[in-house]
Amino acid sequence: MKKEIIAVFILLALSFVQKNVDIEDRNYAIILGMDLKQSGQWQATYSFADLSKVAQTKGKGAESVSLSIDGSNMEAIQKKYTTFQDKVFEYGHLKVLLIGREMMKDPVQYEQLIKELKKENEYSRNMLVFCAEKDASSIVKLDEKTTGLLADSLKRLEERQILSKTVTLKTVLKGYLEGEQVKVPVLRVYRGNPQFIGYQELPMKGQEKLMPIEELKTAQKK
Repeated sequence: MKKEIIAVFILLALSFVQKNVDIEDRNYAIILGMDLKQSGQWQATYSFADLSKVAQTKGKGAESVSLSIDGSNMEAIQKKYTTFQDKVFEYGHLKVLLIGREMMKDPVQYEQLIKELKKENEYSRNMLVFCAEKDASSIVKLDEKTTGLLADSLKRLEERQILSKTVTLKTVLKGYLEGEQVKVPVLRVYRGNPQFIGYQELPMKGQEKLMPIEELKTAQKK
């Protein structure tokens, strides 16, 4: 009986160790910023959180590092990641998507982005979506300053300051594919922090020109 108990204990211990090793061997993307560069290449900026250290900080954040990767599409970007990173790329935990202005201004590239986001089921349909006044990467990189808590800060900002309905990836995909207008909160970097400045009407299929940002003084609750 004692041998059986010891065997069970060892199996549980090994399972626990395996899970810890598994976490340490993975990069968990929490925030994604998508920009379009002048060269026509996409730039994906990720903020990765070290979830293995969350317990050490008692839920008050963990070490966070941002990484920008260029590529012609999401598949090319993920392939490039594997060439210089030895950790498994996990993007099923994404909480926030930020879309840069240049990406939205190009109807062809924006449509391709929507298609790629739609076909990949691992992207959570419940992650929040924001637009950047300029480039999305500068906002994503703020996560290093906030010790991996930028996603939570944006969630609180969305709840307290933004009067429109919560905009998720599901909302954005449905709006574009079904021809429904979607307004997304716009952020900028102000004194080292994200600042909510207004709303942006996302491009609709066939729309050639991006609408101007609806600033707070003129924005109304929808």
